[in-house]
Amino acid sequence: MLISTLGESYQNSLALEQEWPDYGIGDPYVMRYNGLYYLYCSTKDFRVGIKAWSSSDLIHWKYEGLATEEPLTEGAYAPEVVYWNGYFYMYTSPAGKGHYVLRSDSPTGPFTIQTENLGLSIDGSVFIDDDGKWYFTHADGKGIIGHEMSDPYTMQDGKTLNAYLGHWTEGSMIIKRDGKYFMTYTGNHVFSKGYRINYAVATDSPMGTYKVPENNPIVISTKQDFNGLGHSSSVIGPNLDAYYIFYHNLIGHSAEGPPVRKLNMDRIVFNGEKMVVLGDGTHFPQPVPQMPDFYDGVNKPLDQKLWDVRVKENETNWLSNKATDKNRFTAEFNFRMNMENTRVGEASFETIFSYTDDNNFNSVRVDPALRSMTLFEMKDGKRKQLAAAELPQSMDFTKLHTIRVESDARSTKIYFDQMNKLTVTDITVKSGKIGYTYRNVKPTLEFTAFSNDADGSSDFETAKPVPGSIEAVHYLEERDKGFHVGHPVKGSVMREDDGVPIQMSEDGSNAVAIAGKGDWLAYRINVESDGTYGFDAMMQEDGNDNVVELQVDGKSQRFELGNGSQNEGNLWVKKHIGNMKLTQGEHILTVKLVKGKLNYRFLNIYIISELPTEKLSNMFNQILPEDMYGNWMKHEDGYAVQTEGSDAKMYAGSDEWTDYRVEVDLKSTADSIEEAGLLFRVTNESEFRDQVRDSFMGYQLTFRNGRMVLKKMNYDQNEVASAPVSIDSGSFVHVAVDVSGATMKVYVNGSRQPVLEWTDTNAYMHGKIGIRSSSPTWVFANLSVVRR
Repeated sequence: MLISTLGESYQNSLALEQEWPDYGIGDPYVMRYNGLYYLYCSTKDFRVGIKAWSSSDLIHWKYEGLATEEPLTEGAYAPEVVYWNGYFYMYTSPAGKGHYVLRSDSPTGPFTIQTENLGLSIDGSVFIDDDGKWYFTHADGKGIIGHEMSDPYTMQDGKTLNAYLGHWTEGSMIIKRDGKYFMTYTGNHVFSKGYRINYAVATDSPMGTYKVPENNPIVISTKQDFNGLGHSSSVIGPNLDAYYIFYHNLIGHSAEGPPVRKLNMDRIVFNGEKMVVLGDGTHFPQPVPQMPDFYDGVNKPLDQKLWDVRVKENETNWLSNKATDKNRFTAEFNFRMNMENTRVGEASFETIFSYTDDNNFNSVRVDPALRSMTLFEMKDGKRKQLAAAELPQSMDFTKLHTIRVESDARSTKIYFDQMNKLTVTDITVKSGKIGYTYRNVKPTLEFTAFSNDADGSSDFETAKPVPGSIEAVHYLEERDKGFHVGHPVKGSVMREDDGVPIQMSEDGSNAVAIAGKGDWLAYRINVESDGTYGFDAMMQEDGNDNVVELQVDGKSQRFELGNGSQNEGNLWVKKHIGNMKLTQGEHILTVKLVKGKLNYRFLNIYIISELPTEKLSNMFNQILPEDMYGNWMKHEDGYAVQTEGSDAKMYAGSDEWTDYRVEVDLKSTADSIEEAGLLFRVTNESEFRDQVRDSFMGYQLTFRNGRMVLKKMNYDQNEVASAPVSIDSGSFVHVAVDVSGATMKVYVNGSRQPVLEWTDTNAYMHGKIGIRSSSPTWVFANLSVVRR
């Protein structure tokens, strides 16, 4: 752990004791149980057993030994563990040869095999929905496959889900938040630098219609010192509100040749149907996860010094010595009951929250005999039932169970064993103590906690890594500290008490629309290094002359955003605001409206480096060997590939270049069905023998069959515009592309007007240049670039 301007911090990659020698931590899976976290990972080939670690804070991990030593677990792939009604079920595919289910009554084992080989490929993952129904997902060459389950050991017929990365797709996991199903999954070859994490979201069911949002991939890096990021799991953080994603990266080589894998963790934030991994995968110091505001019972009995314990006749009450202090909170209660000598109807067990005195509090009553739970409100001494729900009939109350309460201004949600069983809106959120009350039953009270956060509110205060993306709605809390609006509004879809105008936009995320002169929003940022950074906003153009001011720690710059296109009708478009110098460490970034209106979804911030003012000619001479992929040969005229049908690429320049003109001379020496391409604004390029063909992000201007086709590339290709072009065999044609902001203009042979023009509403705004070819008949010469 590090000490920095952030206070306590950590930095990826994490090192654990007793990692698999010459292998590390691959395919990490983290589960949470009774206030502790348990980590499992794939087993090195030809070794037997599955290793486990535990932690209370996600930073400090204790090795727990082998959770199983079953001979069948030799080379166990991607073990995952789910807790249900007293048992821990482990799913793994040893050596990738089909799944087995193991079971234990402890998260650290010993797990014993319960099934024959179930097949179903590799990377199995289980999700349990609010109705107690189980689902199983796993890897496949055509995308993630989902199955309904009739019990922990039995999968029904499979269905291909819309979670596919154009190649072998693996490492799936589903979490449910605010009624939405978020599935993460990984693609490209596991040893590719372009191994990456995507997500899809469904609103109908775990087997339903998944949409793939535009902000994919959510974790990617192909940098030499930090690449191959993938196979993730997601878990709620120690503060009961935040989420974290765990994944591995690749480094070096093992004795057998493949890279070693290292463990990483990053913060997830949510905005409606949008999921964001802060920093897209970070490799510099980040703040450690926050602990709850009050907690007790981590691996030990409750400490009575932290509780007001009252006993009278057959009734016992426990009340925390600390109370929630905001108009929202999340509370968690873990318990098990001794049901011996308990008569039906006499036992009473309730969890307490929002307690101010004996006449004013709320409670959730669990009835073991009826297998039900009921939400009550005690107000001025009068008790009122607000809602009730049935629990699965199989519940064994001598085993550990969890009640979780999430309460804010919108609703109060009650979970039983992570299943959302009750949601009510007719309850006023109150601060207060938490606790238990029980009669004629002897419970064992275990991990109990609360945080003054709920429904993702901790996303607002956390420091956002830069480079990275910031959701507009994740501004800091407290009026005149995190936001200021001169004329507060009502009816916002979130953060209703702030008076900040927030509404859902077409992509399912929420956007902020500030319209008052002098209104502002502030964000906490964590900057990786000193430098000049570009600021972009996904904003709605309205035809007005809008002006904003960016402030960093009080130092401000003013930027005119222009009036946009008058004909697009409030088009959402990513627009460059301007550039600012930032220094390493934590800062407060403020977005202030000076004139007009600013309706925006998110900010993108990235480091830039300016090209020199003079033209950089002969870029081929500056290309390093490690940036040349495929079999290129140098002619006296230029460069061409050696073999028809091969896919070869060259990259030049820097990821940090923004607006420029890239030029090249191109000729065809004979007819070919293969393509040639000019590349620009390229990032996250990857080359590996077993991966998707189009492994980079950026743009490609493709030449084929008398046409030029502009493609947007994101580890796949999407044709966005085209135009005819005449290239006479044996003669060079001069091609120039101007990229400025979100607009690309193509000129041929010095044309005064662009022969092709396109504006990308969600543009890549920086990156390298390059060329691509699949045939010796295409020759490239005189690659150059100049700043625009």
